[in-house]
Amino acid sequence: MFLKYLKTAIVSAFLVSSSAALALPFNSFDPRSMAMGGAGVAVGDVAMAPFFNPALLGVTKDEDDFSVVLPILGVRVYDPKDFSTSVDNFQQGNYVNKLQASINAFNLAPSTPGATAIATDTTTLNTQLATLDGKPIQAEFGAAMVIGIPSKKYGGAFFASGSGALGGVVNYRDSQTLTALANVATQVAACNGSAPCLTLVATNNPTYFNAGGFTFNTANLQSKTNIRGVAKAETGISLAREFTVRDQSLAIGLSPKIVKVLMFDVVTDVNTDATLTGDDYRAEYTNFNFDLGIAKNYKNGWRSGFVVKNVIPYSYDFKRAPTAGATPVPTGVKMELKPQARVGVSHANTWSTVALDVDITRNDPAGLEDKSQYIALGGELDAFGWAQIRAGYRADLVNSARNVASLGLGLALFKVVHVDIAAAGNKNEIGASFQFGVHF
Repeated sequence: MFLKYLKTAIVSAFLVSSSAALALPFNSFDPRSMAMGGAGVAVGDVAMAPFFNPALLGVTKDEDDFSVVLPILGVRVYDPKDFSTSVDNFQQGNYVNKLQASINAFNLAPSTPGATAIATDTTTLNTQLATLDGKPIQAEFGAAMVIGIPSKKYGGAFFASGSGALGGVVNYRDSQTLTALANVATQVAACNGSAPCLTLVATNNPTYFNAGGFTFNTANLQSKTNIRGVAKAETGISLAREFTVRDQSLAIGLSPKIVKVLMFDVVTDVNTDATLTGDDYRAEYTNFNFDLGIAKNYKNGWRSGFVVKNVIPYSYDFKRAPTAGATPVPTGVKMELKPQARVGVSHANTWSTVALDVDITRNDPAGLEDKSQYIALGGELDAFGWAQIRAGYRADLVNSARNVASLGLGLALFKVVHVDIAAAGNKNEIGASFQFGVHF
């Protein structure tokens, strides 16, 4: 059935992508940055430094020491046209089964009411399938870990992260077919059992009706499900050192890393009840890249930061096998992994932190979503290092529908064991993250 196969395709695509560690737009899933609207380029935090600005490892507080943060987990789901509700309504209506049952009943015992039921069920199915057409649903998900030793002389951290972006959309292609079927069923009902009339209908519409009954089967629906996604795993080290030139201190950070990219582009019939395999739709790439950042402390708690992530640009091809089991070939669609530049400023004292980040570059989409360019603003109130409450707002200069508000909470037992949570969202988008860490 339509819904069954749609869910099979989406779930299978998630399973394909989960075979690799996952990372994509200029986002981090750590809860402190998520709660603060996504700001982090100028916020001193060992867990955030490798993902936002490696130079932050060189502008830390004197009391900062060894830290282990594991795990960092996060997810976002974006449903701008309420696709999930449309699917639920479609499932509850059981429209495909109802149409097939009406066709089977008529073919066993032809009657005028039976033909009328086919016309009604076909029109209803056509209308309901149209509610799914072109409605995208997108998801981002990630996980990471960090082991870091911040220091103004030689700060360093090992990190491993992975996240991905997945988009899916239904392309409804059966409107003309179902409209024709409904018209034929209406003609059959109008014949009211007249043999010459039924023969004429069969002669003019052999694709849908013959003397033995209706020939249409819902297994012949031609609508497609398109799922496209990118997963990116990163493993590397972040290094930072603070330099003093003419009484001015400036920290420089570098994050060399190995990047593995996994991409898939699936187009499947909604009636194909087959398990999708990565071999048919997957493309894999492994490259070296690095992030470069600077950070500077000023008087009275002010700090600025600048970072360029993925300094080396790459172009990757989506691939798909022309037939099942064949070698995947480029589809003609590419993903460009371009340098991402962001600038930030923050102010911190013993009880509060305020931060602002601005994307200088637009971030290319990974799946079926739009480009993005964020402004992130957030704040944190700290209760003597034992508890933190955070709030923020992220604005997208490209698509205001992706603007989100956020909240978060941090707890630090004896200022050593840290647990942080965050949530962000609007009416179409929801995200959440969790982090556990130990700081000595």
